[in-house]
Amino acid sequence: MFPLLRDDALPGPMSMHRLAEIGAIHQLDDDSAYLSEDAETLFGRANITNILKPFNTVSCAVSAAWVWLGGRFPDTIDVISTSHYRAPIRGRRVRVFNRKAPRDHIATIGSLQVTTPARTACDLALLPATEHPGREAAAMIYAMMDSGRCKPRDCLDILDENRYWANAPRARTFFEYLAPCF
Repeated sequence: MFPLLRDDALPGPMSMHRLAEIGAIHQLDDDSAYLSEDAETLFGRANITNILKPFNTVSCAVSAAWVWLGGRFPDTIDVISTSHYRAPIRGRRVRVFNRKAPRDHIATIGSLQVTTPARTACDLALLPATEHPGREAAAMIYAMMDSGRCKPRDCLDILDENRYWANAPRARTFFEYLAPCF
């Protein structure tokens, strides 16, 4: 099944807005949406993300957190890649991270390559405050930890391997603070 719904597949221009109002779909922009029921499962969210992300990239940061946790679709499509993407996709800016991603930091769900929960939590903690509000990133990290998908020690191990990443000292302090709680 194709997880994206296009406006031209509906009977009229108001149909998409009406379906969004009643909660049957979630709009990405004025011309596209996905079915609400597709976003209720891990596999469904992975399918949606795989359709939206650029080819041959790995979903990370906020996009990966959406795959693992659900909620509202993010305002950016975050990927690990060595390429640059200037054109928005379905109204979302593509935010590229050029960090190394060893195989043990990547999970495959269906056809989607996505960072593991621990790596996703690290990527969220490494975001500069100008890119994503710290409170929102912290809430996503807490949700990942609370769901049992990862532990602060997992993230500290990743940061030990990559101590030269930008904002690594701040992220390390954050996970050290969380460690006694989990």
